[in-house]
Amino acid sequence: MELYASETDSLQTIFIGGGTPSILSANALTQLFADIHRNFTVHPEAEITVECNPGTVDSEKLSVLRDSGVNRLSFGLQAMQDETLKQLGRIHTVSEFLHSYHLTRQHGFENINIDLIFALPEQTMEAWCYTLNEVISLEPEHISAYNLVLEEATPFYEQWQAGKLHLPPEDTEADMFQYTIETLTSHGYSHYEICNYAKPDHFAKHNLVYWNNQACIGLGAGACGYINGVRYTNIRGIAPYIDALRQHDKPISDTEYLTGHAEKAETLMLALRKREGISLENYRKRFSEEIEVAFGENLNKWIGLHLIEETDTHLKLTDRGLFLANEVFLELM
Repeated sequence: MELYASETDSLQTIFIGGGTPSILSANALTQLFADIHRNFTVHPEAEITVECNPGTVDSEKLSVLRDSGVNRLSFGLQAMQDETLKQLGRIHTVSEFLHSYHLTRQHGFENINIDLIFALPEQTMEAWCYTLNEVISLEPEHISAYNLVLEEATPFYEQWQAGKLHLPPEDTEADMFQYTIETLTSHGYSHYEICNYAKPDHFAKHNLVYWNNQACIGLGAGACGYINGVRYTNIRGIAPYIDALRQHDKPISDTEYLTGHAEKAETLMLALRKREGISLENYRKRFSEEIEVAFGENLNKWIGLHLIEETDTHLKLTDRGLFLANEVFLELM
């Protein structure tokens, strides 16, 4: 924090997550927020989010978080079936999640997100519908619903390559996605990003920083940041990360200078994740040119395929484009 204290006038959003920050003791959480306020000016209306794993929060920690100005919590639930949670390697049960969720409400938290995953191994449409509707009944302010993505060097990926992982067919995955959109919007949630839904005035401000390709400071082992056109990744290993800090060096392992077409492409790709899409005026102000200069050929193709539509003010994915967003993004990359 000391190394980055001069990089910003004030913090508009803070997100403490990745891993399980709620496993920290109450004393450690107190120290963490004391250090944040010692090194940075935090805007009075800043959104401050802490990720919580069910079963790792208690009344003492929640009191510390409230007293420290935390005004948003995010629970990684994933599913409402214990058997599925066990298969995912989650350390909590459904009952532990429910206990943690109701405890946070008792402590006065009024902005809670719940993370869910669909298209899980052997997951049926019925199981997904049950999970989604049980979560809706809890009335969280925000719900993130992601489809499972297999990443290399993970147990699921290795099982899939070995033919031992049975995923739902693509048609079922598409049905799950469509059901999610229709069900959540019918219950008053705005579908404001491909995988994110929120009650009025509860869009995730911190996530919007990413989708608008704006500057952010990344602190911690393996964290990513984006400052002055430079995207950087910190050292992943805990020991070498600490060693770098002891030398008073920024513990960065990789940097990428986003300039020219690369910056334009990333800005477009990230903004298209939002349901409102990319503002043509904001793009014009940022790059001093019309968006067609760099992407005219691609845009004509996507518009012709009914994957993207253009309004007077924005470019955005169509409903069909939502299902094929990765195809669009891959071309941009």
